Formats: sequence, structure tokens, C-alpha cells
Amino acid sequence: MGMATIPERLVKAREFIGHNRKSFAEKLNIPYRTITNYENGSREPGSDYILKVANICGCTTDWLLGLSDNPRNNSPYSDLVVQEGDSLFEALRVNYGKLNEEGREKLVDYSDDLVQSSKYKKFVSSGILQEEA
Repeated sequence: MGMATIPERLVKAREFIGHNRKSFAEKLNIPYRTITNYENGSREPGSDYILKVANICGCTTDWLLGLSDNPRNNSPYSDLVVQEGDSLFEALRVNYGKLNEEGREKLVDYSDDLVQSSKYKKFVSSGILQEEA
């Protein structure tokens, strides 16, 4: 992993949840300039900031630090790999970014319900990921 890994991943994590630097700074109650410094690599973020970003963005600290290539390696969904350019995933990501906190929670709850439904589930009883025919 290169030196730019942490700043690049901080940007990716923030953008994934639909925040610009200003809104993210407000959410974390820290100065905008601090986030800018972390994301452009001019300052190294402390462990408190890394933990906050991981918790808010739903990724692991190992991924943010460049110790893992899987942003959700402790997630029950870690076996699911989204392909770059997947238009449905991109639409979901964009919609998520447009929702307030309550709407985001409802979207996550709804997706959890879909995952639990055997009608939409990609997993078979053996736990192996199966692609739909």
C-alpha cells in the first residue's frame, strides 16, 4: 500500500455515504479544514478520527489504514462484491446520499428485509454465494 492510501480511502468512505467535506465536517463537529488536511495528506488523522469515519461510513479501520483491501471484512455482507460500474448499485448509492438520517435508516432496514427474504436471497443453505441464472 502506498502513502496515499489513507487520504484516498478517507475520501472514498466519505463519498460513499454521500457527504461532501462541508457536510461531513458538520456531522463530525470538526473544522472543514481538518478534513481537507486529512484527505489531501498534509496531516495524518488520529485514531479517534479513523474510528469515527469507520463507524459512520460502515467500513473497517483496517481498510482505511490500508491494511486490508476489503472495506467490510467484518460485515455479514463481506462476501458480496459490487462490480465497478454496476448501474443499480450506483443508483442505490446516489439515492442513499440524497436521504436524511431517518431515510437512510429506512433504506438499510428495507434492504435487510430483502436479504432475509428467500425470494431475493442469493445465498443457498450451504452459505455459498450463488449467482442468479
